[in-house]
Amino acid sequence: MIKKILLCIIFYLVLLQTASSVGIGVTPAELNFSTQVGSSDSRILYVINTGDEDSGYRVYVDEKYRDWFTISPENFTLAPGENKAVKLSLSPPISARGNFTTLIYAVSYSPSSEFKVGGGIKVPAHVKVSNSGLLLGLCALLLTTIGLVYYVRRRKKSCSG
Repeated sequence: MIKKILLCIIFYLVLLQTASSVGIGVTPAELNFSTQVGSSDSRILYVINTGDEDSGYRVYVDEKYRDWFTISPENFTLAPGENKAVKLSLSPPISARGNFTTLIYAVSYSPSSEFKVGGGIKVPAHVKVSNSGLLLGLCALLLTTIGLVYYVRRRKKSCSG
C-alpha cells in the first residue's frame, strides 16, 4: 500500500514538473472576421512559447466551424521565447449569413512527454458574413439580362420594319 502511494506521489511530481515547463501565449486576444458570401477573410494569430523548453503546439477551431477555416500551420514546435505566425483563413459556406462566434484553440504540450500534458488558450473569433455582394451581383446580372433582351427585341423590330 505504501509503495502504491509513493509511486503515485512520484508520478504526480514528474507530471507537474513536465507541465510547469510548458508555456503558451497568443496575440491578439480575439479575432474579428468580416466577409461576404462567396468570399474569404484572413487573420494572423501569433503563438508564443512562454515556457523554458521546446514545446509542441496545435491550433484548431470548434468542430462546428472546422470546414469554414483553413489553418496554416496547424501543428509546429517552438523553442523557448520563439513565436509563430499562424494564418487563419475564413471561407464560409454559401448558405451562411449573419454573425457567428466560435473559439480558436491554441494548445501546447511537451514533445518529450508521453502524456502530452500542457496548457491551452481559447481565442474568441467573431465572424460577420453578409450577402450584400451576392445581391449586388445578382441585381447587376438581372439588369444586364433585361437590357440585353430589350436591345435584341428592339434590334429585331428595326430590322423587320
